Amino acid sequence: MSAASPRKGSPLGLVAKGVVALLISVAAFWWAFHDVEMDDISERLRQTSPTIVVLFFLSQVGNHLLRTWRWSLLIRPLGPATPRAIFAASSIGFPATFFLPLRLGEFVRPAMIRRSGVPFAGAMASVVVERVADGLFNLGLFFALLSAMPASAPVPDDLRTYAMIALVLFGGAFIVLILTVIMQRPAFALIERLLKPVAPGLSDRVLGLLGAFIDGLKALKTPGQLALFIALTCAFWLINGFATWYLATTYIPDLPVWAGPFATSVVIFAIMIPAGPAFAGTLEAGFKFGLAPYGVAAGPSAALALANHAILLTTMALLAGVGFMAAEPGQVAKASKADADPAPEATAGAKAAAASPNPHPEAAPDPAATTGERDPVSETTAS
Repeated sequence: MSAASPRKGSPLGLVAKGVVALLISVAAFWWAFHDVEMDDISERLRQTSPTIVVLFFLSQVGNHLLRTWRWSLLIRPLGPATPRAIFAASSIGFPATFFLPLRLGEFVRPAMIRRSGVPFAGAMASVVVERVADGLFNLGLFFALLSAMPASAPVPDDLRTYAMIALVLFGGAFIVLILTVIMQRPAFALIERLLKPVAPGLSDRVLGLLGAFIDGLKALKTPGQLALFIALTCAFWLINGFATWYLATTYIPDLPVWAGPFATSVVIFAIMIPAGPAFAGTLEAGFKFGLAPYGVAAGPSAALALANHAILLTTMALLAGVGFMAAEPGQVAKASKADADPAPEATAGAKAAAASPNPHPEAAPDPAATTGERDPVSETTAS
């Protein structure tokens, strides 16, 4: 595919997007807490078990190592990046995705690993593959657990509606991806023929995303590597879900064990909505939605969401600090002219990674909010 010409985002447009994101966070916070007494939440939070908090924190650290290992499977075939460089890029990049609004942090990992000899476009393609895998796993888990619920379960109508929308979007995208991998040239030609006349911009974005996904898959050259990638994806999300259930038992003692993975899958889709920093509001709203089918009231749900959020904030901050200390010389140095210039290998596939559905506190960035022209690591460290 040909390289896409760089586009510069309008500063006014970025400000407008930022304002909208903050408003979404405020609205989500209001919805999650409007029917909850703050005294009730405070009382529940005082019941938090320090032992459970420590174990939940350790599970997040372990999951970070699993996630870094998984990313290394996609990165190592692309260039001479060392395990130290990959670990540092992950330890800074994942927290950046968590803390920065509008999914801007997704560019940090590719920008950092680029300085270790990995092409920027290939690194962005790896992000696309991660996001697709995470989205499909969580979608499958969500519908499997939803179908296993009794008919009497109090599943909110809104949740069922959003679930069907997600099924259509992700299910349709999955079919397109499979067909594209099997019949690449005919699929690209058909998509271009259908979309180009009516939506040229959307056509370029879709083709770029598909190209990036295929490029990223090329790193998994053997069935063994593919199987390991899938196994790590399953392990990461199941550990995350069961750890969430364990934390929830502090506030909701009789909660079924599968409520943790189910609520986590709902949270993942909630935080795909571009909002303020650290998934503020959308994470809390996701927990309220995800626990409702299990008869959990708003108070316990809010307490769990706040505790989960606080531990994630702490974990991400500590991981970022470790990442900066572990970084190789030059990975987080101030911008050189080469870093500031647009990467020549930044293809349409790399830029379309921004449009990938994001299923975790490491979601793909908003394509209109940033263009991949600048090195986010340079910008943050130079300030």
